[in-house]
Amino acid sequence: MLDLKNMRIAFVGSGKVATALAHIFHQSGIRISGISSRNESTGLALAKELNSEFYRNPQDLLADVIFVATNDESVRALRNTFPTTQFVVYTAGAVSLNDFPKEHWGVFYPLQSFSLSRSLSSSEIPILLEAPAEILQEILVDLCQLVGLNHALCDSKTRADYHLAAVFVNNFVNHLLYKGQSQLTEKGLDGNLLNALIKETVSKLETISAFDAQTGPARRNDKETMDAHRSLLNEDDRKLYDVLTDSILKTYSKHD
Repeated sequence: MLDLKNMRIAFVGSGKVATALAHIFHQSGIRISGISSRNESTGLALAKELNSEFYRNPQDLLADVIFVATNDESVRALRNTFPTTQFVVYTAGAVSLNDFPKEHWGVFYPLQSFSLSRSLSSSEIPILLEAPAEILQEILVDLCQLVGLNHALCDSKTRADYHLAAVFVNNFVNHLLYKGQSQLTEKGLDGNLLNALIKETVSKLETISAFDAQTGPARRNDKETMDAHRSLLNEDDRKLYDVLTDSILKTYSKHD
């Protein structure tokens, strides 16, 4: 088994996920031996922050484990790049491990949203792990424990379910927040007045389920208010409003 404190980790990618994970490992005393990125500017900058080296070709990376933190297409393109003796893990949520060499590839999927302007602690980043090779699985589990990352073993099918759920609760919700803010700012109103409501919407989920937390005109089937809302919307936003309203009506019609 590798001595984790003396192991070398390298990254392919220099975006939000690579930056967040690389800094967490670096801050825990783990050596980042190299960064490779198609974006040379951000790759060089990240390597400098980590006292590491930048490599244009990912095949030149020297590490005990290489983390591929790129988009799904790039992950798939790299599956035959590295020798079979090289441990490689990718961070993509929707890419199945079934199409990768089983002897040395694995998954290190952070179930979290990252932004370069925000810093998350390791305790705020759940990790879903998959590694057919027992030795790689042990390394990844020990690595999570060393740096304080919450983790769980997960196969590709289950990870895809988590990824889909994450799209609903993060990507779609964030888009709806944008739509709500836009409705106000386009009319010269203060979108910041929604901030307290946004915080409470999320905070209450610590004590009650999203199902029980639902409020609003669709929840109480207030047709007059819903019609008034529709009259304020353009055609595209009205379609979105109707889809969401219909989903809420159907959800609670089964229980009321």
